[in-house]
Amino acid sequence: MIKPKGVYRPEKFKPLEGFSIDSRTIKKGQGFVAVKGKLFDGHDFIPEAQSRGAACIICQRSVGAGFKPALKVPFLVVEDSYQALISIASYIREKKKPFVYAITGSLGKTTTKEMLYFLLEGHCRVLKNKKTENNLLGVVKTIFSLNHQEVVIAELGTNQPGEIGVLSGILKPDVGVITFVKPVHLEGLSSLEGIFREKISLGLSNPAMKLVLNRDDAYLRRVKDKKNVYWFGTKSNNHLFARRIAKDSQNCWFRIQNAYELAIPNHLEGFITNVLAAVLSGHLYGIPIEKLVSKIKGFKKYPLMRMQIQKTARFSILNDAYNANPYSVKQALNSLKNHPLKKIAVIGDMLELGKKTAYYHRCLAPYLVKNKFDYCLTLGDYTRQLNRRLSQIGYKRAYHFSSHRDLARFINQKIVPLKNQAKQYLIFLKGSRKMELEKIIPYLK
Repeated sequence: MIKPKGVYRPEKFKPLEGFSIDSRTIKKGQGFVAVKGKLFDGHDFIPEAQSRGAACIICQRSVGAGFKPALKVPFLVVEDSYQALISIASYIREKKKPFVYAITGSLGKTTTKEMLYFLLEGHCRVLKNKKTENNLLGVVKTIFSLNHQEVVIAELGTNQPGEIGVLSGILKPDVGVITFVKPVHLEGLSSLEGIFREKISLGLSNPAMKLVLNRDDAYLRRVKDKKNVYWFGTKSNNHLFARRIAKDSQNCWFRIQNAYELAIPNHLEGFITNVLAAVLSGHLYGIPIEKLVSKIKGFKKYPLMRMQIQKTARFSILNDAYNANPYSVKQALNSLKNHPLKKIAVIGDMLELGKKTAYYHRCLAPYLVKNKFDYCLTLGDYTRQLNRRLSQIGYKRAYHFSSHRDLARFINQKIVPLKNQAKQYLIFLKGSRKMELEKIIPYLK
């Protein structure tokens, strides 16, 4: 499994109780794998791991090259700690043989994962990745925490070619889910075609895998030559479909399979994509559609900062600041066209869009106009392009800011004067995660 280039204190080796990459949470009897990350080097925490009961250390730094921690336990020095992680996690997956779901896509991964977990709870023992830990270290940590669970649900992220192949190669999913192919991480994946190739590589890791695909997505509709494909969408030619029957400013009502009515406590219709993906995936585990639809009605754990409604004394805030890409911003703006309150759009930079970054920001301008936003307030470097484009097409209430505090001060002092508290506005926050637009909220008075 692992071919070490150096072994120290092998006479102290004992059967391990699992593995960890975190010295803070390692349990007695586990092996500690030291990896070098962007912010921390796990090799620096080997002494702590030993003090907490690590029974074995796997690292890639030579013990004889200026690195001489107390050798209290066996040390395996390897060429590449990351490759060691892949080998160990692959071995654990093969040995324990859980039923594995892998969920990827340009957006909606986390919500779909949470919904599927909610649906499967009570039917079987389920393990999911924590929060949005969807890279190599996140997948490995999930597999390392696998105990007696029968099902694993893992979301897979990518911003470089080949990442999905590595992650799905570890997991060998029984069911693979792809939600969307949209312009996200173009900086690393170059084009929508590159994103499509990366996402669809999920299906290569296990020939027997069942693929759950969104037929409403133009790129995913191109998949025609694969076996075991199960489709969801808004048309009746899918294995699972839903049609909207009503909508107001807070809810959407749908009918699934023309038989089961479902209300989504969010006016953004995009959440029905997550519902369909989760319900169809749960059905592939053998649970009847009717039971799944009935249960999803009780789902409440929508991730924070995904169209999250927050109230203050003077504002209704729609916090969708977790992340942003051109597709999700346009969809959100469209969904707010008929909102009863006056509307302020607070738009932050959309990141990792590569060479077409300026173009994608300018393209948002018509959506702000046609959906009747009263103000557009922008923050960041790239949103200057949006601000300029709005001015060019005659939009009078576009303003650009360099700080969260200045933007909030403008809202407090210029848009909603203190003497006119009866005037109500909806403040819509949308930007990439690094923009941290939620920091505006504490400044609003």
